Amino acid sequence: MAINITWENDEQTILLCNFDAQWTWDELYAVVDEVKRITDNSPTTVAAILDISSGMTIPGGNFLSPTSLENAKRLITLSEGGTGPLMIVGATGLIKMVYETFKGIDKRAAAANITFVDTLAQARAHLARTHSA
Repeated sequence: MAINITWENDEQTILLCNFDAQWTWDELYAVVDEVKRITDNSPTTVAAILDISSGMTIPGGNFLSPTSLENAKRLITLSEGGTGPLMIVGATGLIKMVYETFKGIDKRAAAANITFVDTLAQARAHLARTHSA
C-alpha cells in the first residue's frame, strides 16, 4: 500500500501516515476510514501527522481537475467530527494554496485544525507543545 499508518508514540495519541509518491484515491479513502475507526474508538483525542515529504503526485495527474477537486471536497466531509490536530509535513505551495482556497469557501475546511510544516521534526515539536491527549 502506498499509504502506511503507524502509531507515532507509545501512548497511542498520535498517528503517523506516510505517503509514498504514488497513491490512489481508493487507498486514501481506506486510510481515512481506518483513522476514523481508530479515533472514534479512542478514549483520548488523537492527533495525526500526514507525511507527504517524499513527494506526492495526485491520482490523475492534475490537482485542479474536476475529479481531484471532487475528491478533495469528499475528504473534507469525511473528516467532519474529528477533533484532533492534523499536521501535514512537506506540502507543496500548490497544496497549501488549494487548502487556503477551500478554507475561504467551505466552513468545514475553515474549522479544521490543520497545520503545515516542512519537516517531521517540526510536526513532532509542534504536537509536543500543543497536543495533550
